[in-house]
Amino acid sequence: MNLGSAVALVTERIVKPVEGMHRAIAAPWFRALGTLGKPAGLAHDVISRVVYGSIRIGAAALGIGLDARRTGDSPPAGAGQAFVNGLWGDNLGRHESRLGTSMSMRDREGATIPTGAGLAAAFPMATGRLVVLVHGLIKTERCWYGGDTRPGLIGSLEDHPALTPLTVRYNSGLPVATNGVQLASLLEEAHAHWPLPVESIALVGHSMGGLVIRSACAAAVRSGHRWIGDVSDVVTIGSPHRGAPLEKLVHAAAWGLTVAPQTRPLADFINTRSRGIKDLRLGSISLTAETEPGVTPLGISHHFVAGVVTSNPAHPVGAVVGDLMVRPASSTRAPALEPANVVVLGGVHHFDLLHSPAVLDHVMDWLALPGSGAPHWPAARIARSSEVVR
Repeated sequence: MNLGSAVALVTERIVKPVEGMHRAIAAPWFRALGTLGKPAGLAHDVISRVVYGSIRIGAAALGIGLDARRTGDSPPAGAGQAFVNGLWGDNLGRHESRLGTSMSMRDREGATIPTGAGLAAAFPMATGRLVVLVHGLIKTERCWYGGDTRPGLIGSLEDHPALTPLTVRYNSGLPVATNGVQLASLLEEAHAHWPLPVESIALVGHSMGGLVIRSACAAAVRSGHRWIGDVSDVVTIGSPHRGAPLEKLVHAAAWGLTVAPQTRPLADFINTRSRGIKDLRLGSISLTAETEPGVTPLGISHHFVAGVVTSNPAHPVGAVVGDLMVRPASSTRAPALEPANVVVLGGVHHFDLLHSPAVLDHVMDWLALPGSGAPHWPAARIARSSEVVR
Protein backbone atom coordinates (compact mmCIF):
# COMPACT_ATOMS: atom_id res chain seq x y z
CA MET A 1 0.00 0.00 0.00
CA ASN A 2 1.35 3.44 -0.97
CA LEU A 3 -0.07 5.86 1.56
CA GLY A 4 1.48 8.79 -0.25
CA SER A 5 -0.37 7.96 -3.47
CA ALA A 6 -3.61 7.81 -1.49
CA VAL A 7 -2.96 11.25 -0.02
CA ALA A 8 -2.19 12.68 -3.47
CA LEU A 9 -5.28 11.10 -5.03
CA VAL A 10 -7.65 12.28 -2.30
CA THR A 11 -6.20 15.81 -2.54
CA GLU A 12 -6.64 15.85 -6.32
CA ARG A 13 -10.25 14.69 -6.14
CA ILE A 14 -11.23 17.17 -3.41
CA VAL A 15 -9.34 20.28 -4.56
CA LYS A 16 -10.81 20.20 -8.07
CA PRO A 17 -14.49 20.72 -7.07
CA VAL A 18 -13.56 23.25 -4.38
CA GLU A 19 -11.59 25.27 -6.92
CA GLY A 20 -14.39 24.97 -9.45
CA MET A 21 -17.03 26.18 -6.99
CA HIS A 22 -14.77 29.04 -5.88
CA ARG A 23 -14.42 30.29 -9.46
CA ALA A 24 -18.11 29.76 -10.27
CA ILE A 25 -19.13 31.86 -7.26
CA ALA A 26 -16.54 34.62 -7.79
CA ALA A 27 -16.91 35.07 -11.58
CA PRO A 28 -20.41 36.69 -11.60
CA TRP A 29 -19.30 39.33 -9.09
CA PHE A 30 -16.32 40.39 -11.16
CA ARG A 31 -18.46 40.48 -14.31
CA ALA A 32 -20.99 42.65 -12.50
CA LEU A 33 -18.26 45.27 -11.86
CA GLY A 34 -17.63 45.61 -15.60
CA THR A 35 -14.31 47.15 -16.62
CA LEU A 36 -13.50 47.91 -12.99
CA GLY A 37 -13.73 44.25 -12.11
CA LYS A 38 -11.35 42.97 -14.80
CA PRO A 39 -8.05 43.78 -12.99
CA ALA A 40 -9.39 42.40 -9.73
CA GLY A 41 -10.69 39.31 -11.53
CA LEU A 42 -7.32 38.67 -13.17
CA ALA A 43 -5.49 39.09 -9.87
CA HIS A 44 -8.00 36.80 -8.17
CA ASP A 45 -7.51 34.10 -10.83
CA VAL A 46 -3.72 34.24 -10.56
CA ILE A 47 -3.77 34.05 -6.77
CA SER A 48 -6.32 31.22 -6.72
CA ARG A 49 -4.27 29.21 -9.23
CA VAL A 50 -1.16 29.66 -7.08
CA VAL A 51 -3.03 28.66 -3.90
CA TYR A 52 -4.68 25.56 -5.31
CA GLY A 53 -1.55 24.62 -7.22
CA SER A 54 0.47 24.89 -4.02
CA ILE A 55 -1.97 22.57 -2.26
CA ARG A 56 -1.57 19.99 -5.01
CA ILE A 57 2.23 20.28 -5.01
CA GLY A 58 2.32 20.10 -1.21
CA ALA A 59 0.18 16.97 -1.19
CA ALA A 60 2.39 15.34 -3.83
CA ALA A 61 5.54 16.18 -1.85
CA LEU A 62 3.97 14.85 1.35
CA GLY A 63 2.99 11.68 -0.49
CA ILE A 64 6.53 11.12 -1.75
CA GLY A 65 7.85 11.57 1.78
CA LEU A 66 5.33 9.14 3.25
CA ASP A 67 6.08 6.51 0.61
CA ALA A 68 9.81 6.87 1.21
CA ARG A 69 9.40 6.18 4.94
CA ARG A 70 6.98 3.26 4.64
CA THR A 71 8.07 -0.37 4.44
CA GLY A 72 5.59 -3.17 3.88
CA ASP A 73 1.87 -3.24 4.55
CA SER A 74 -0.23 -2.92 7.69
CA PRO A 75 -3.94 -3.16 8.60
CA PRO A 76 -4.34 0.66 8.72
CA ALA A 77 -2.64 1.03 5.34
CA GLY A 78 -4.80 -1.72 3.89
CA ALA A 79 -7.89 -0.03 5.28
CA GLY A 80 -6.84 3.25 3.67
CA GLN A 81 -6.31 1.56 0.33
CA ALA A 82 -9.71 -0.15 0.60
CA PHE A 83 -11.35 3.20 1.35
CA VAL A 84 -9.79 4.82 -1.72
CA ASN A 85 -10.65 1.79 -3.86
CA GLY A 86 -14.24 1.91 -2.69
CA LEU A 87 -14.61 5.58 -3.60
CA TRP A 88 -12.72 5.65 -6.92
CA GLY A 89 -11.44 2.13 -7.56
CA ASP A 90 -12.70 2.02 -11.14
CA ASN A 91 -10.82 5.22 -12.05
CA LEU A 92 -7.60 5.62 -10.09
CA GLY A 93 -5.82 7.30 -12.99
CA ARG A 94 -2.06 7.57 -12.62
CA HIS A 95 -2.28 5.96 -9.18
CA GLU A 96 -3.71 2.67 -10.48
CA SER A 97 -0.47 0.69 -10.23
CA ARG A 98 0.11 1.77 -6.63
CA LEU A 99 -3.44 1.76 -5.24
CA GLY A 100 -5.38 -0.79 -7.29
CA THR A 101 -6.33 -3.99 -5.42
CA SER A 102 -6.43 -7.32 -7.24
CA MET A 103 -8.93 -10.04 -6.29
CA SER A 104 -7.09 -12.51 -4.04
CA MET A 105 -7.32 -14.68 -0.97
CA ARG A 106 -5.53 -13.30 2.09
CA ASP A 107 -4.08 -14.73 5.30
CA ARG A 108 -4.26 -13.26 8.80
CA GLU A 109 -1.39 -10.86 8.07
CA GLY A 110 -3.07 -9.62 4.91
CA ALA A 111 -0.57 -11.35 2.62
CA THR A 112 -1.80 -12.82 -0.66
CA ILE A 113 -2.32 -16.60 -0.67
CA PRO A 114 -1.36 -18.27 -3.97
CA THR A 115 -4.17 -20.35 -5.45
CA GLY A 116 -1.96 -23.02 -7.01
CA ALA A 117 0.26 -25.53 -5.27
CA GLY A 118 0.80 -23.05 -2.45
CA LEU A 119 -2.67 -23.74 -1.05
CA ALA A 120 -1.47 -26.85 0.77
CA ALA A 121 1.18 -24.87 2.64
CA ALA A 122 -1.24 -22.03 3.41
CA PHE A 123 -3.86 -24.42 4.83
CA PRO A 124 -2.02 -27.26 6.61
CA MET A 125 -5.20 -28.10 8.56
CA ALA A 126 -7.51 -27.88 5.58
CA THR A 127 -10.85 -29.66 5.55
CA GLY A 128 -13.15 -30.44 2.66
CA ARG A 129 -15.79 -27.95 3.76
CA LEU A 130 -14.88 -24.41 2.70
CA VAL A 131 -16.43 -21.15 3.89
CA VAL A 132 -15.60 -18.17 1.67
CA LEU A 133 -15.95 -14.73 3.31
CA VAL A 134 -16.47 -11.69 1.07
CA HIS A 135 -16.35 -8.19 2.59
CA GLY A 136 -18.37 -5.16 1.57
CA LEU A 137 -17.72 -1.66 0.22
CA ILE A 138 -14.52 0.11 1.42
CA LYS A 139 -13.62 -2.85 3.62
CA THR A 140 -11.00 -5.60 3.62
CA GLU A 141 -11.00 -9.16 4.91
CA ARG A 142 -9.98 -7.72 8.30
CA CYS A 143 -13.66 -6.93 8.94
CA TRP A 144 -14.27 -10.63 9.70
CA TYR A 145 -11.69 -10.83 12.47
CA GLY A 146 -13.15 -8.59 15.14
CA GLY A 147 -11.21 -7.77 18.31
CA ASP A 148 -10.83 -8.65 21.98
CA THR A 149 -14.26 -7.31 22.91
CA ARG A 150 -15.99 -7.69 19.54
CA PRO A 151 -15.85 -11.24 18.18
CA GLY A 152 -15.56 -11.92 14.49
CA LEU A 153 -16.98 -14.72 12.39
CA ILE A 154 -13.52 -15.90 11.40
CA GLY A 155 -12.79 -16.98 14.98
CA SER A 156 -15.90 -19.14 15.19
CA LEU A 157 -15.13 -20.74 11.84
CA GLU A 158 -11.52 -21.46 12.74
CA ASP A 159 -12.64 -23.12 15.98
CA HIS A 160 -15.00 -25.45 14.13
CA PRO A 161 -13.17 -28.72 13.41
CA ALA A 162 -14.94 -29.39 10.10
CA LEU A 163 -14.83 -25.92 8.46
CA THR A 164 -12.01 -24.05 6.70
CA PRO A 165 -12.56 -20.30 6.22
CA LEU A 166 -11.13 -18.48 3.20
CA THR A 167 -11.05 -14.67 3.21
CA VAL A 168 -11.07 -12.63 0.01
CA ARG A 169 -9.93 -9.07 -0.67
CA TYR A 170 -11.03 -7.15 -3.77
CA ASN A 171 -11.39 -3.67 -5.23
CA SER A 172 -14.91 -2.71 -4.15
CA GLY A 173 -14.96 0.27 -6.52
CA LEU A 174 -15.14 -1.96 -9.59
CA PRO A 175 -18.56 -2.91 -10.98
CA VAL A 176 -20.27 -5.66 -9.01
CA ALA A 177 -20.47 -7.82 -12.13
CA THR A 178 -16.73 -7.45 -12.75
CA ASN A 179 -15.89 -8.52 -9.21
CA GLY A 180 -18.32 -11.41 -9.54
CA VAL A 181 -16.52 -12.73 -12.61
CA GLN A 182 -13.16 -12.36 -10.89
CA LEU A 183 -14.38 -14.14 -7.75
CA ALA A 184 -15.77 -16.98 -9.85
CA SER A 185 -12.38 -17.44 -11.53
CA LEU A 186 -10.53 -17.27 -8.21
CA LEU A 187 -12.75 -19.93 -6.67
CA GLU A 188 -12.42 -22.17 -9.74
CA GLU A 189 -8.64 -22.09 -9.40
CA ALA A 190 -8.76 -22.67 -5.65
CA HIS A 191 -11.22 -25.54 -6.13
CA ALA A 192 -8.93 -27.18 -8.70
CA HIS A 193 -5.88 -27.03 -6.40
CA TRP A 194 -7.47 -27.64 -2.99
CA PRO A 195 -5.25 -30.13 -1.11
CA LEU A 196 -8.08 -32.65 -0.56
CA PRO A 197 -11.49 -33.36 -2.13
CA VAL A 198 -13.99 -30.53 -1.67
CA GLU A 199 -17.15 -31.65 0.12
CA SER A 200 -19.02 -28.36 0.20
CA ILE A 201 -18.60 -24.61 -0.27
CA ALA A 202 -20.49 -21.98 1.72
CA LEU A 203 -20.35 -18.33 0.65
CA VAL A 204 -20.84 -15.54 3.20
CA GLY A 205 -21.00 -11.89 2.16
CA HIS A 206 -21.55 -8.64 4.03
CA SER A 207 -23.28 -5.75 2.24
CA MET A 208 -21.84 -5.44 -1.29
CA GLY A 209 -20.11 -8.76 -0.71
CA GLY A 210 -23.48 -10.51 -0.94
CA LEU A 211 -24.07 -9.03 -4.39
CA VAL A 212 -20.57 -10.01 -5.51
CA ILE A 213 -21.25 -13.59 -4.36
CA ARG A 214 -24.52 -13.78 -6.27
CA SER A 215 -22.79 -12.41 -9.36
CA ALA A 216 -19.99 -14.96 -8.96
CA CYS A 217 -22.48 -17.83 -8.77
CA ALA A 218 -24.19 -16.65 -11.95
CA ALA A 219 -20.83 -16.23 -13.71
CA ALA A 220 -19.77 -19.73 -12.62
CA VAL A 221 -22.91 -21.29 -14.11
CA ARG A 222 -22.41 -19.48 -17.40
CA SER A 223 -18.75 -20.49 -17.58
CA GLY A 224 -19.31 -24.09 -16.52
CA HIS A 225 -17.08 -23.83 -13.44
CA ARG A 226 -16.83 -26.94 -11.30
CA TRP A 227 -16.87 -25.19 -7.92
CA ILE A 228 -20.47 -24.03 -8.26
CA GLY A 229 -21.64 -27.64 -8.09
CA ASP A 230 -20.26 -27.90 -4.53
CA VAL A 231 -21.95 -24.75 -3.19
CA SER A 232 -24.39 -25.69 -0.44
CA ASP A 233 -25.18 -22.37 1.28
CA VAL A 234 -25.10 -18.64 0.59
CA VAL A 235 -25.42 -16.23 3.51
CA THR A 236 -25.89 -12.52 2.84
CA ILE A 237 -25.64 -10.07 5.75
CA GLY A 238 -27.12 -6.62 5.22
CA SER A 239 -26.85 -6.93 1.42
CA PRO A 240 -28.92 -4.48 -0.68
CA HIS A 241 -30.53 -7.01 -3.01
CA ARG A 242 -33.18 -4.44 -3.98
CA GLY A 243 -30.93 -1.41 -3.78
CA ALA A 244 -29.52 0.88 -1.09
CA PRO A 245 -31.57 4.00 -0.26
CA LEU A 246 -28.47 6.05 0.60
CA GLU A 247 -27.02 5.60 -2.88
CA LYS A 248 -30.41 6.42 -4.39
CA LEU A 249 -30.40 9.66 -2.37
CA VAL A 250 -26.86 10.53 -3.48
CA HIS A 251 -27.81 9.86 -7.10
CA ALA A 252 -30.77 12.25 -6.81
CA ALA A 253 -28.69 14.88 -4.99
CA ALA A 254 -26.01 14.82 -7.70
CA TRP A 255 -28.67 15.38 -10.34
CA GLY A 256 -30.12 18.30 -8.39
CA LEU A 257 -26.73 19.96 -7.95
CA THR A 258 -26.24 20.19 -11.73
CA VAL A 259 -28.94 22.87 -11.98
CA ALA A 260 -26.84 25.81 -10.74
CA PRO A 261 -23.35 26.60 -12.12
CA GLN A 262 -22.12 27.32 -8.60
CA THR A 263 -22.92 23.77 -7.44
CA ARG A 264 -22.15 21.94 -10.68
CA PRO A 265 -18.51 21.24 -9.68
CA LEU A 266 -19.83 19.55 -6.54
CA ALA A 267 -22.17 17.44 -8.67
CA ASP A 268 -19.23 16.48 -10.87
CA PHE A 269 -17.28 15.47 -7.77
CA ILE A 270 -20.13 13.31 -6.47
CA ASN A 271 -20.46 11.68 -9.86
CA THR A 272 -16.82 10.58 -9.73
CA ARG A 273 -17.82 8.01 -7.09
CA SER A 274 -17.01 4.52 -8.21
CA ARG A 275 -19.12 2.25 -10.35
CA GLY A 276 -19.21 -0.14 -7.41
CA ILE A 277 -21.00 2.45 -5.30
CA LYS A 278 -23.37 3.33 -8.14
CA ASP A 279 -24.27 -0.35 -8.54
CA LEU A 280 -25.67 -0.32 -5.00
CA ARG A 281 -28.53 1.89 -6.20
CA LEU A 282 -29.94 -0.97 -8.27
CA GLY A 283 -28.87 -3.91 -6.11
CA SER A 284 -29.35 -7.25 -7.86
CA ILE A 285 -30.10 -5.54 -11.18
CA SER A 286 -26.43 -4.53 -11.26
CA LEU A 287 -25.40 -8.19 -11.33
CA THR A 288 -26.16 -8.37 -15.04
CA ALA A 289 -24.60 -5.04 -15.95
CA GLU A 290 -21.68 -6.63 -17.79
CA THR A 291 -22.85 -10.24 -18.15
CA GLU A 292 -25.73 -12.21 -19.57
CA PRO A 293 -28.92 -11.93 -17.49
CA GLY A 294 -31.02 -14.38 -15.58
CA VAL A 295 -28.67 -17.11 -14.31
CA THR A 296 -29.59 -18.38 -10.84
CA PRO A 297 -27.91 -21.61 -9.62
CA LEU A 298 -30.28 -24.21 -8.22
CA GLY A 299 -29.92 -26.42 -5.15
CA ILE A 300 -28.40 -23.77 -2.88
CA SER A 301 -29.82 -22.80 0.53
CA HIS A 302 -30.02 -19.00 0.79
CA HIS A 303 -29.95 -17.34 4.22
CA PHE A 304 -30.64 -13.63 4.71
CA VAL A 305 -29.66 -11.45 7.68
CA ALA A 306 -30.91 -7.88 8.12
CA GLY A 307 -30.62 -5.28 10.84
CA VAL A 308 -32.66 -2.30 12.02
CA VAL A 309 -31.68 0.45 14.41
CA THR A 310 -34.86 0.18 16.47
CA SER A 311 -34.74 -2.26 19.39
CA ASN A 312 -37.95 -3.85 18.12
CA PRO A 313 -37.10 -5.35 14.72
CA ALA A 314 -40.78 -5.20 13.71
CA HIS A 315 -41.11 -1.47 14.45
CA PRO A 316 -42.33 0.53 11.42
CA VAL A 317 -39.50 3.07 11.85
CA GLY A 318 -37.00 0.23 11.60
CA ALA A 319 -38.64 -0.91 8.38
CA VAL A 320 -38.10 2.56 6.88
CA VAL A 321 -34.54 3.37 8.05
CA GLY A 322 -33.24 -0.19 8.34
CA ASP A 323 -29.67 -0.33 9.60
CA LEU A 324 -29.09 3.23 8.26
CA MET A 325 -27.61 1.79 5.06
CA VAL A 326 -29.99 -0.93 3.88
CA ARG A 327 -33.68 -1.55 4.58
CA PRO A 328 -34.76 -5.03 5.69
CA ALA A 329 -37.09 -5.26 2.69
CA SER A 330 -33.99 -5.02 0.50
CA SER A 331 -31.65 -7.27 2.48
CA THR A 332 -34.18 -10.10 2.99
CA ARG A 333 -35.90 -10.23 -0.39
CA ALA A 334 -33.66 -11.15 -3.28
CA PRO A 335 -35.31 -11.41 -6.68
CA ALA A 336 -35.63 -14.98 -8.00
CA LEU A 337 -34.40 -16.54 -4.74
CA GLU A 338 -36.42 -18.55 -2.22
CA PRO A 339 -34.96 -18.05 1.28
CA ALA A 340 -34.20 -20.97 3.55
CA ASN A 341 -33.86 -18.64 6.57
CA VAL A 342 -34.54 -14.95 7.20
CA VAL A 343 -33.41 -13.14 10.36
CA VAL A 344 -34.01 -9.48 11.23
CA LEU A 345 -32.06 -8.18 14.24
CA GLY A 346 -33.08 -5.12 16.24
CA GLY A 347 -30.84 -2.44 17.73
CA VAL A 348 -27.95 -2.76 15.27
CA HIS A 349 -26.32 -0.58 12.64
CA HIS A 350 -25.01 -1.78 9.28
CA PHE A 351 -21.46 -2.53 10.43
CA ASP A 352 -22.60 -3.87 13.82
CA LEU A 353 -23.87 -6.92 11.96
CA LEU A 354 -20.28 -8.04 11.38
CA HIS A 355 -19.66 -8.45 15.10
CA SER A 356 -23.11 -9.29 16.44
CA PRO A 357 -23.05 -12.49 18.56
CA ALA A 358 -26.55 -13.24 17.27
CA VAL A 359 -25.35 -13.08 13.66
CA LEU A 360 -22.40 -15.33 14.45
CA ASP A 361 -24.69 -17.85 16.11
CA HIS A 362 -27.10 -17.90 13.20
CA VAL A 363 -24.39 -18.28 10.59
CA MET A 364 -22.72 -21.11 12.48
CA ASP A 365 -26.10 -22.81 12.85
CA TRP A 366 -26.72 -22.66 9.10
CA LEU A 367 -23.27 -23.80 8.10
CA ALA A 368 -23.00 -26.73 10.53
CA LEU A 369 -24.42 -29.17 8.00
CA PRO A 370 -24.46 -28.06 4.34
CA GLY A 371 -27.93 -26.93 3.30
CA SER A 372 -29.57 -28.32 6.44
CA GLY A 373 -29.87 -25.33 8.75
CA ALA A 374 -29.07 -27.73 11.63
CA PRO A 375 -27.77 -26.30 14.93
CA HIS A 376 -24.01 -26.03 15.23
CA TRP A 377 -21.95 -27.70 17.88
CA PRO A 378 -22.37 -27.99 20.75
CA ALA A 379 -25.95 -26.71 21.21
CA ALA A 380 -28.75 -25.07 19.24
CA ARG A 381 -29.19 -21.32 19.17
CA ILE A 382 -31.75 -19.88 21.58
CA ALA A 383 -34.06 -17.35 19.87
CA ARG A 384 -33.80 -13.84 21.25
CA SER A 385 -36.54 -11.28 21.83
CA SER A 386 -34.60 -8.70 19.82
CA GLU A 387 -34.89 -10.56 16.54
CA VAL A 388 -37.46 -11.80 14.09
CA VAL A 389 -36.81 -15.22 12.57
CA ARG A 390 -38.63 -16.55 9.56
